[in-house]
Amino acid sequence: MLTHDGAVHAARVDVEAFFELVRPVVADSATGSGCAVAAVTIGTGSEDDDVALRRIASTAFTAWVGRLAERLSTAGLDADTASGLAATLITLLQRAHVLCRAAGDLAPFEQVVRTAGALVPGLRRNG
Repeated sequence: MLTHDGAVHAARVDVEAFFELVRPVVADSATGSGCAVAAVTIGTGSEDDDVALRRIASTAFTAWVGRLAERLSTAGLDADTASGLAATLITLLQRAHVLCRAAGDLAPFEQVVRTAGALVPGLRRNG
């Protein structure tokens, strides 16, 4: 079992790896692309199509939160903390996509990365 400090360090490593993994996608947002999953939540088609697409997007977001929470739990965080942190990270990521696209640069993403790093210290460990 990891010590509290070990779990926090492992969670920080996972959070940093997560943001490095998504950085190229967010960079694309800054130049005009974006998160296709988030885009379908806005809706532009028929109500039936919009509902179906929102359900698909919800399933994707739920899966992303679940996978990230699993990683954070494996790192040593308790399940509730891992789930809450994962949901917050995905929410911050989606915010970054929108603001980077509006700004045309990665400054909002860099702010999100700094904020996410501040969320890790002192998290409760698993067990």
